[in-house]
Amino acid sequence: MKFPLLARAAAIAAVAAAILFPLALVSGKIGERQRRASDVENAFARETSGPQTVVGPLLALACEETVIVERVVKRGGKDDTIQESKTRACPTTYFPPRTLEIAGEVPVESRYRGIYPIRLYRAALGFSGEFAWPPPPSQEGALSRAWTRASVVVATGDARGIKSVSSLGWGTGDIAFTSGRPADASHFPPEAPRGDDTAVRAASPVPTRSFSLEAPLGDYVTVRAASPIPFRFSLELSGTRSLMLAPVGDTTKIRLASGWPHPSFVGAFAPDERTVGPQGFKATWKTTHFATGGQSAWQPVVQKTGAIRWENTTGFSLADPVNIYSLSYRATEYGFLFVLFTFAGLALAEVTAGIRLHPVQYALVGSALAVFFLLLIALAEHIAFAPAYGVAATACVVLLVAYLRAPLGTWGRTGVFLGLFVTLYGTLYGLLQSEDHALLAGSILVFAVLATGMLATRRVDWGALARGLREEPAGNSVQRTAASGL
Repeated sequence: MKFPLLARAAAIAAVAAAILFPLALVSGKIGERQRRASDVENAFARETSGPQTVVGPLLALACEETVIVERVVKRGGKDDTIQESKTRACPTTYFPPRTLEIAGEVPVESRYRGIYPIRLYRAALGFSGEFAWPPPPSQEGALSRAWTRASVVVATGDARGIKSVSSLGWGTGDIAFTSGRPADASHFPPEAPRGDDTAVRAASPVPTRSFSLEAPLGDYVTVRAASPIPFRFSLELSGTRSLMLAPVGDTTKIRLASGWPHPSFVGAFAPDERTVGPQGFKATWKTTHFATGGQSAWQPVVQKTGAIRWENTTGFSLADPVNIYSLSYRATEYGFLFVLFTFAGLALAEVTAGIRLHPVQYALVGSALAVFFLLLIALAEHIAFAPAYGVAATACVVLLVAYLRAPLGTWGRTGVFLGLFVTLYGTLYGLLQSEDHALLAGSILVFAVLATGMLATRRVDWGALARGLREEPAGNSVQRTAASGL
């Protein structure tokens, strides 16, 4: 062969490229398991309740208007136009409270469907504040408009999650809530994101239904008061994934506390104060109508669609700090670096130690590296990710060292590869735990491997090595490999 070094390098590169196929299969399997876990969570949400968004309370005032209607009648064989007044309903108008405070405790529990964990919260929310009575309705386009019935309404993302609701404390009296009319779910705020769980977001969202709780106050003329009226009520609500609240008041203060230690604060507003620790979190939001846009930002949509909609919600989602599917998927992205570094080490051993390895041996070593990622996801579905990683890495390192002991010939060379594998698996685990430093650590590792190869081969006579390979009988490399393992 005229260029034996190039031919051998091409053969090793072809084997390395071929290992990409099983790595792609493993990556596909991780995605499949991830979709399965998401489907299980969606099925659970359909059977119980999904992500919750609470909008309210809002003061709803039904409207009635009197208009002039013209109609043509026959009189004496001639058309005559007459005018008459007609009373008809006009769109209900919703008014936010002048002040609103929401305080809640949100305990979280874990349930399982098979091997898949599902987190369910049961929020106990207390609402208080005061409403100021609005001025008379606009008279544009009608002889007269007047408010008729008054009520207080609250919209939730999924009514099945309402476990209990107290009576509405209105001034000095109490008014029971009733089930309001359903609103179109397509006009309800979108679901909150799930923290850093990127691939799961691709799954179809859980369909939700937006219902209103309604506390009828009575006839507007009867219940109207000159001074602001205080209100209070409590709501117990269960849900999954996220809890979002709408800061509907002219001034709103929200305080939430939970034993969940890994919240992801999402929505239009970040908490003004937060404390997060192993025992849970506490967070406080403060907003005004200047920041939220107030009634003018959402009233036109409500009147047009008939659905209570509020875009600027805020709250938290139940983030998973150790999402096994995301971590496993990220690990496979470094799979080819494993193959590259290992093959580079074996090629370096061939050059410096004079051993010869067959491409089949490279292929078997690369296959063992690929199997690690399949072991990792399979074990992580049953035990914690860290132990699963340790077991899978240990099994693969033992297998690789035991296999390479024969062709490498000495324990000294084998020990070098043991150190290489321990470094690779240790570095990968560090990259998975600290994504912010992934580029830095990867760059340092690549530089270290390149520097090691350059320093180890700085005295190699590549021309003599190529001539030796060209003159070597075809069967000698296999014989030498076999002899080195004796």
